[in-house]
Amino acid sequence: MTAVQQPDQVDPDLVPPPLPGAPQKKTRKDRGRKSETARFRYEAENLDGQSVKGEIEAVSANAARNELAVQGLRVTKIKEKKGLQTDITAEKVPLPDIMHFSRQMATFLRAGVPVTEAIDNLRQDAKNKRFRSVLNDVLERVTAGRSLASSLAAHADVFPPYYMAMLRSAELTGRMDEAFDQLHTYIRRDVELSRQVRKALIYPVILLGLSFAVILVIVVFAIPRFADFFKEFDAELPLPTRMLMAVADFVQSPPGLITGLVLIVAAVAGFFYIKTPGGRLNFHALQLKIPMISTVVTYSSTERFTRVLAALLDAGTPLPEALPTAIDCSNNMVYKKRLNAAMEGVLAGQGFAEPLSRTELFPTTTIQMVRVGERTGELSTQLNNAAGFYEEELNYAVDKLTAWFEPITIIFIGGVVGFVALAMVSAMYGIYGQVNLG
Repeated sequence: MTAVQQPDQVDPDLVPPPLPGAPQKKTRKDRGRKSETARFRYEAENLDGQSVKGEIEAVSANAARNELAVQGLRVTKIKEKKGLQTDITAEKVPLPDIMHFSRQMATFLRAGVPVTEAIDNLRQDAKNKRFRSVLNDVLERVTAGRSLASSLAAHADVFPPYYMAMLRSAELTGRMDEAFDQLHTYIRRDVELSRQVRKALIYPVILLGLSFAVILVIVVFAIPRFADFFKEFDAELPLPTRMLMAVADFVQSPPGLITGLVLIVAAVAGFFYIKTPGGRLNFHALQLKIPMISTVVTYSSTERFTRVLAALLDAGTPLPEALPTAIDCSNNMVYKKRLNAAMEGVLAGQGFAEPLSRTELFPTTTIQMVRVGERTGELSTQLNNAAGFYEEELNYAVDKLTAWFEPITIIFIGGVVGFVALAMVSAMYGIYGQVNLG
């Protein structure tokens, strides 16, 4: 069992060390370039001589040693985690838990409760074991003198990318309660949208799964019995019946079994391919070409980007520093790639609307709102307006997509069942007619 990392004893006013997993500022040259990091397991001793075990992400073992040394830890053993040794079975922290944490933190801070006391209360009430462990580590760091944002940044795999950026900006302005309120509102939108999509798809997906199961039973068990029955009459069968029997024969033949195995292997290979950076990029590019799905992806990415960027600007974060965080929040790799290119234009002094329009990703309405915001000096207001508009459009697009999915599923099932019924009934009538004529 991996022990929780102990807080360092270095004076935070003298040495502000970077924390493991915390997002580091990138230069223009480094932006867009993939940082190849690895996870290392380590054993170390802190300044009090206590034994500490944990994990850290770094580009090399030496870099990991340096980061830990800055935290006041003397490394005694360090080893890179290889391949599938990553924490596949580690308990995940559900997004609703982070949403409730944000709301409760806003309430505590607004009521004047100290940060340490607020985190301690929420830690004790946390039901998720991993989240309780995370809050315990955050409490120790804050108690040792760290800022709340930097303490949360040590667990960047749990909190969304924009979480720490908004809190860092809020720490400078002293509006932590407002920042947590904004985070709660934004995460709630994500959670509600996911629930809406799942709720709309449950019935069609169950129906589609049952239909495939019924079709498999008909083809594998029912059709062969009917085929034996039809052969006894030595009658000429109608075309639909012959087609259905040919399908049943193929499914149970060696070539059919080989084809099934090939399809399964292809599906598994495709799943793992999508997990790779290149495969994920191609899959996301395909999403932008499929009718209706492309509309949902476009509206979702636009709403997310404008919402996070507006929140960061409202919190006092300068545009050049807010852009990387807003880009990282995108769920689509095509958006990330093109927005990173657009960011170079922004940093080169080309404004914001023009580089954004060159991405050819955002609707014209968004570009127009950004232009107005640049001219009037109210960019965050216009971005909030765009986010609100596309939030409504996204809800409508999702409703429309799910509304189409259900009838298409029913039509597909009806077509298959109708074809099977036609094949069986026409065969019966054909045999009956030929027997009478005989």
